[in-house]
Amino acid sequence: MSLRFRLVFTLWLVTALAAAITLGLAAADAYRTARSDTQTTLTRASYVLERNYHMEPRVGDPLYAEMTSIKLLGVMAPGTCIRFDQRMISERRLCAGWQVFGQIAPGWFRDLAGRMFEPPASVVRSGSASQSGAFRVEASFDPVAAATLAWQRTRLALWQTLAMAAGVLLLGSAAIVWRLGPVRGIVSGLDRLARGDLDARVELGGAREFGQIAQAVNHLAERLKASAEQSRALTRKLIEVEDVERRQLARDLHDEFGQTLTATAALAASMRFAAAGDRPDIERDAADVGANIRNMMDCLRGAFARLRPPDLEEVGLAASLRTMLNGWETQRGTRLTLDYDLDEGGLTDAVALDLYRIVQECVTNAMRHGAPKHVRVILRQSEDDITLTVEDDGGGKLAGERRGHGILGITERTAAMGGRLNMQQTVDGVRVDVTVPGAIVRSAA
Repeated sequence: MSLRFRLVFTLWLVTALAAAITLGLAAADAYRTARSDTQTTLTRASYVLERNYHMEPRVGDPLYAEMTSIKLLGVMAPGTCIRFDQRMISERRLCAGWQVFGQIAPGWFRDLAGRMFEPPASVVRSGSASQSGAFRVEASFDPVAAATLAWQRTRLALWQTLAMAAGVLLLGSAAIVWRLGPVRGIVSGLDRLARGDLDARVELGGAREFGQIAQAVNHLAERLKASAEQSRALTRKLIEVEDVERRQLARDLHDEFGQTLTATAALAASMRFAAAGDRPDIERDAADVGANIRNMMDCLRGAFARLRPPDLEEVGLAASLRTMLNGWETQRGTRLTLDYDLDEGGLTDAVALDLYRIVQECVTNAMRHGAPKHVRVILRQSEDDITLTVEDDGGGKLAGERRGHGILGITERTAAMGGRLNMQQTVDGVRVDVTVPGAIVRSAA
């Protein structure tokens, strides 16, 4: 859920809560009015009864009580009722009409209002008129009239609240969407940085705070890119040093160890020839020594093949890869295929050597840690990337957190090219995918 949606949703919730409070206050004000009208009616009725002495000359008139009732009805507020008695008038109850409140409130609203608000309480006053003697008045408010008054005021407040809420919601939502417009760009830029796209930048815009955030993100991206370039340059330098050491080690093994093995093999052959016939035990031992030397020389040739850099400049990357794969195929009897679609003219020597070493290490791991029947190498080029895939069916397993030097070398060479490495366990073996940006390949040193 996006930030803008959450803020708009929060605005709607707050507006709905404010509308509910407003409607509740309107209903509460109606009940306050009912209590006030009850008290006002009591005061007015008491005044009328206190002034009744003006009618003393007509106290015996049969219409005296009716005229007093008419006067009382004239001062009563709508919805109120009074109960009164006086010396010449027996106890009577009068109620003023409340049609002015409008249509009676629905039953559900009357029940709800009765639970939420306390009905107006009755009020009583006693007194005496000048010549009429004592009187007593009790004023109350009809509960149904009070609920109807609250219903009419709530309906009026509802329409006013809806009109105001509509304006607030529309304008507020538009303001939130507009003001938070840069957030999507900032989040998108951060996501691209998290995926490794260090060229991602955020456009400046919106409020000043968002502009500062965008500048901070762009500054972070620039620093990350510079740091990545420095790390890539350092890794490239380390790989070059490693290749130099590989060549030096291969030369030392060839010049020292290889010559020593050759001389030892010649000495063993000479001993075997000299002991032939009369010393079968020496002849047998010399033959064993010669066999061991031949095994050591085979191992040494394999080490030479791994240490000595291929003749990429002379024969190219494709031919070097086919030579290496054919050598493994002859040695192990495993089927190795190369699917090659790459323009070598755009490759630098360093990138070509990195691709060769990655394939070499992947094939070596497949042979060392599994028993593959087929190893497939795919090297292709698109408009933007170069993709390398090495997949085997040897049943090997990916190493856990503790990885060997071979995997470390693949990781370092991929990082030196600015590429992405993905190793996954398949049903039959292991699959290694390397993706190298074409721009980095062409500009690599």
